[in-house]
Amino acid sequence: MAIASLAASAALSLVGSVAKSLISPSQPAATSAAGVENSAAVKISEAGLARLAAEANTSGGKNGATYDTSQGSQALDIDAYFTPDPSRSLMSIPLLMPTQNNINALSQQVSAKMPGFLAKHGIPEAPASITYDAYGQIQFPGNYAYATQFREALADDPVLARQLSTVSALSSQMTEMNKALKFDTEYRAARSPSEIQAVIAKYRALLDGQTTPSTIALHFDGQNRLTVTADGKPLAA
Repeated sequence: MAIASLAASAALSLVGSVAKSLISPSQPAATSAAGVENSAAVKISEAGLARLAAEANTSGGKNGATYDTSQGSQALDIDAYFTPDPSRSLMSIPLLMPTQNNINALSQQVSAKMPGFLAKHGIPEAPASITYDAYGQIQFPGNYAYATQFREALADDPVLARQLSTVSALSSQMTEMNKALKFDTEYRAARSPSEIQAVIAKYRALLDGQTTPSTIALHFDGQNRLTVTADGKPLAA
C-alpha cells in the first residue's frame, strides 16, 4: 500500500534537508527548538584563560573521526569540511547523514574546541544550553549574561557556528526520522486489516503532518562537554 512507503519518504525528505543546510553554509541549520531554556551558565576558571587562548589557534579540527556520509563511511577533517571552498563542486561534497555516530563525533569535536573558543574571545562562561528557533537563529538561556558576545564570536568563527547548528539539525532529523520508522515497523508487523487500521489510527497525526517536531537542545556541562536532548530526553551517547 502507498501508506507503507510514507516512512521511507519522510526519511528521504529529512536526509534531503541535510543537503540544504550544507549548501547554504552561511545560515545556521533550522531545527525544531521552541523557546529559550532558563538554566545556569557554565563557568570557566579565569586561571585557565591564558592557556586556553594560547591553544585556541591550534585546537583540533583535524581529528580524522569517521563520519557516516552519502558516500559511505569516511574519515573527515571536519573543520575543513565546514570551510567553504569555491573551487569545489557542491555535488562532490559527501553529505553528513542524520546518525547517532555523526552526532557523537560532531559533539566531541565541539566539546574539544569550546574552551579555546571561549578563551580566545574573552568569554568567561559558556551557555548551559543552546537551541535554534524555526528560522535557524541561535537562542540562549534568558539568564545567560554573555549572549551578545557569544553570538558575535560565532560570527567570527563560522566553522564552529556551522558545527553547532549541524549537531542540532542532525539530531532533529534523526529524531523525526525515528518517529516515521517506528510507524513503518508497526505497520509492517500488522497481520490483519484491523491491526493495520489500529496502527494507522495511532499514527494519524504523523501521517497527516500534524505532529509538532521535537525540541532539540545542546547542553554544556562544567567541562564544556556537549550533549544533546530531544524534548528533554538525552540522545544516546
